[in-house]
Amino acid sequence: MAQSHAQLLFDLLSFVRDEQQAANEKLLAIWNQSLPEKLGKGMSQSFTRLERADEPNTLWAYLGDGESRFREGDLLLLHAGDPLTTSLGRGLSLDAEEDDRWLLRGNRAAAVLAEYGGGCCYGDPDGMDLTPYYERALEDISTSRIGRDIVLPLLGGDLDISFDDRDVGEGELIALTEGFNQKQAEAVGLALGAEQIACIQGPPGTGKTRVLSLIARLLVLRGERVLMTSHTHMAINNALNKIHEQGVPTVKVGRDSQRKGLDEAVACYPSMDAWEGRPTNGYVVGATPFATCTARLENYEFDTVIFDEASQITVALALMAMRKGKRFIFIGDQKQLPPVVLSRSVLAENAPSVFGVLTSKDADHTTMLAETYRMNHWLTDWPSRAYYGGKLVSAGTNRDRRLVVNYVPARLANVFEPSESSIFIPTLDITAKTRNFRDAELVVELCAAAVGGGVPIHEIGVVTPYRSQGRAVRNLLRSHFGGDLGRQIVADTVERMQGQEREFVILSLATGDEAFLGAVAPFFFQPERLNVSITRPKSKLIVIGPQVSRELGLVDKNVLPWIAQYCDLISRCFKVDLSA
Repeated sequence: MAQSHAQLLFDLLSFVRDEQQAANEKLLAIWNQSLPEKLGKGMSQSFTRLERADEPNTLWAYLGDGESRFREGDLLLLHAGDPLTTSLGRGLSLDAEEDDRWLLRGNRAAAVLAEYGGGCCYGDPDGMDLTPYYERALEDISTSRIGRDIVLPLLGGDLDISFDDRDVGEGELIALTEGFNQKQAEAVGLALGAEQIACIQGPPGTGKTRVLSLIARLLVLRGERVLMTSHTHMAINNALNKIHEQGVPTVKVGRDSQRKGLDEAVACYPSMDAWEGRPTNGYVVGATPFATCTARLENYEFDTVIFDEASQITVALALMAMRKGKRFIFIGDQKQLPPVVLSRSVLAENAPSVFGVLTSKDADHTTMLAETYRMNHWLTDWPSRAYYGGKLVSAGTNRDRRLVVNYVPARLANVFEPSESSIFIPTLDITAKTRNFRDAELVVELCAAAVGGGVPIHEIGVVTPYRSQGRAVRNLLRSHFGGDLGRQIVADTVERMQGQEREFVILSLATGDEAFLGAVAPFFFQPERLNVSITRPKSKLIVIGPQVSRELGLVDKNVLPWIAQYCDLISRCFKVDLSA
């Protein structure tokens, strides 16, 4: 093995172990905080009682006061007051949320109930040591033919990448015949003709999932076994739905509790072995990379592995799935959110995502979808110039779309002026940090005005950098509209909103305190985060945030261009001051 490849594997192994250590340190820091402090920050959830649920390895936890940061899929450690001395059990997954109780799942659910003595208990964040999965994957890559001949040379930048020109041409022709635009057709052709790898950059609203589903259909038609994977079950399920619509034999491999958002017509099996009617060739299987390290998929190989949202997948995670394939198609956008990486700064020079690494090596195997069918051309203009070299253009019926609200209060008339697609409102509280109650009230006022003026409530979205601001907005929305109606307005963090779109979007940045803003600047002004935030709407964007100087007294000069970018954005918005 070439020394450079050995060094690459060593660096990846070090990265994996550093990540696990950072995760352990983060958990310990939370566990060591006092219970009142954790409850106040939403880092712990109180429960009034626990009881057995119907399914094996599950229990019901009835919610006490307060609202925590936990979301479906998170792991919890249950305890009687101190996670270090009164633990009831670890590794319980939040499977489902109801109004007054959560369904928790884990192998220790029965032991937790046996240990539980009644009364109040609490849930703190927990984690899982995934290092053995990564170590196994890296070992396989280092010893297998696909690892030595394809994967490592590919990552090292010394692989001779090739294409079958006939397949490229056939893929393009089919896509054009089916109404795809030229760049989408090029992407389909590139993927169909790739003998090792193809990378497709899909900026917001450019139809990447439609492209992905056609690619999958054409691969299956020529008898290929395709693994459809990503970093979350939601991303996998969304892709499988589109592929299934193409009439392709499609299944999900995983637990039934992981099929949220998956079409009921798509079967879900606990393992490939359980798929009794599996075709000999020509099918799509959706699963996480971790499933390839377990009995679910470990004995199966695939002709092609498709990675969706590849810009959020680390190289180490991608390798788990790559060792099971012969050819790889990566679909993502390095200008949107990167992976969550604990042991590295967001300012690190080397891209932490597999998509960032692979698209920086060679342009020949990469193409970019260039027409967005989501945003009108006024909303498209700024992100196109800031992130996509001016190549992203608005197309389709939304190109000239405007938001028209039939009636709004006089105070908000300028905000809802139809001729202005981008609005900036200075924050109402310049002392706020991660939670801005006055801005949250304004968000609800704007939502109420839009709904009153004829905007469908489900076409409104609220994006924020902070979970605490998201909670504040959600609580006020439910109070104003009622629980069921208020929940139709998605109000969540940037991470949760990637991939979603709405007619009208409010970006509530919350922070007004300039000293605090300087401290969190690498997070707050991160270009990928800003890009995702402002590219969710079709016709109207309202930014509620701070007016800042371009320096903020920062020592780190790397952040200054990001701040300048934010200042440029708000300078191009129509400003409406509602502080009076």
